[in-house]
Amino acid sequence: MTLHLAPFDKIGRPRITQLINKSNQFNLTTRRYTEAEIAIIEDDPSALTLQARLVDCFGDNGMISVIICRKENGSWNIDTWLMSCRVLGRRVEQAMLQFLSQQLKERGATELLGSFIPTKRNGLVKDHYPNLGFDLVSAGNDGTTHWRLDLTKHRPYNAPIRIAAEAGKFTSHN
Repeated sequence: MTLHLAPFDKIGRPRITQLINKSNQFNLTTRRYTEAEIAIIEDDPSALTLQARLVDCFGDNGMISVIICRKENGSWNIDTWLMSCRVLGRRVEQAMLQFLSQQLKERGATELLGSFIPTKRNGLVKDHYPNLGFDLVSAGNDGTTHWRLDLTKHRPYNAPIRIAAEAGKFTSHN
């Protein structure tokens, strides 16, 4: 399997917006954005965005995952992470975290924060962050949880996925 990663761009924007607004099961925060809002995020120097396509021996699965990560108060926070259910169980989330961690470390980051906001349909991913090695920071009465990954101690996974990302596309704004 090969995971093709790129930052958000004009070509992918309609599909990115569609995934953000229609994905419910593997969607950690279920935040929704318009295409105009995605265009603004693309140009935001305090955001790191990923769109992912998975290709395997059966063909191209198309765009299957989206991450929006924002720098806030010196920390990087996962605003949005969603994935198509058709690639569950294939360790794509480990490969994406591996790439995201590398990109953030290159920007001087030492921690990555993430939240799980429960809905009636996303219980499938309630253990997403602990399964990836994040530590629980807090939990609310409504089931919302906040997580932290220490990037200084995080080690890459040995996922059976080759990561392909075009050199130079992920240049740092910060």
